[in-house]
Amino acid sequence: MRSEIVRERRRRIAGYTLVAPACILLLITFAVPLIYAFLISISDSNAVIDNQFVFVGLDNYLSVIKSSKFQSALFHTCFFVITTILLELVIGFGIALLLYREVAGSRIFRLIFAVPLMVAPVVSGLQWRWLFADQYGIINHLLSLVGIKAPLWFTGSSTAWVTIVVANLWLAAPFVILVLLAGLGGLSEELNEAAAIDGADSRQIFWKVILPQLKPTLLIILVIRLTDAFRIYDLVYILTGGGPGGATEVLSTYIYKRIFTDWKFGQGAAASFLVMLIIGILSLLCNRLMREEEEV
Repeated sequence: MRSEIVRERRRRIAGYTLVAPACILLLITFAVPLIYAFLISISDSNAVIDNQFVFVGLDNYLSVIKSSKFQSALFHTCFFVITTILLELVIGFGIALLLYREVAGSRIFRLIFAVPLMVAPVVSGLQWRWLFADQYGIINHLLSLVGIKAPLWFTGSSTAWVTIVVANLWLAAPFVILVLLAGLGGLSEELNEAAAIDGADSRQIFWKVILPQLKPTLLIILVIRLTDAFRIYDLVYILTGGGPGGATEVLSTYIYKRIFTDWKFGQGAAASFLVMLIIGILSLLCNRLMREEEEV
């Protein structure tokens, strides 16, 4: 009995020893910068420039919360998150259902839809900036061929948002499609057949049979896409830079400009922690929904 306890203890020590280097590395690369950023968020920005620490409490947080630019960036971010996730789910569902029914060429299309996932957001942003370009963009050229006067995409707030949402859909929708395809592949065909025998049409089968079974899959998509969409930076910076006139300013670009343009390190760090808090709350809510769904 005693020898088994000693053997088990040695096994645990060996396991901890093997895991320790990775844990220490994570602590250095994650915890240390996080603590340093928090210290900056409660310090005076001018003192940070001089490599000093002057405690100002929650002044930076209060300044950020009261800032009209932060409030505007938060509103724009929420608008983007809601718009893009709804469009991703609608488009993703439509394409996933078509591919699930094994239409002609569906396997080739699955490979094609996976291509955007391999493209870096910065590269995608440059690509769409060229496509939407006023004088030489192919989108404006195609619109002119059918007699439509193309707008100056990056000079109006509404059209600028169109470029961001379209570019993001091209990047993110394939992820939604592939995850939904995986979820559809795990559904019970017997339930669909039973519903059809009972007289349910395709619309009723989708809403009453397929959709309830896909709730766990949808919640996983929601958690991942919420956190990812809330952190959008690359596309906005490349396509519009937050313009015109701050009309497409999101939280990430606001933080970037606050730190590297205005040199307000304390307020920039405070804003980043506020964003992290918002994302954390949303993730907790989604995780709670997932747990409730699993219990049901």
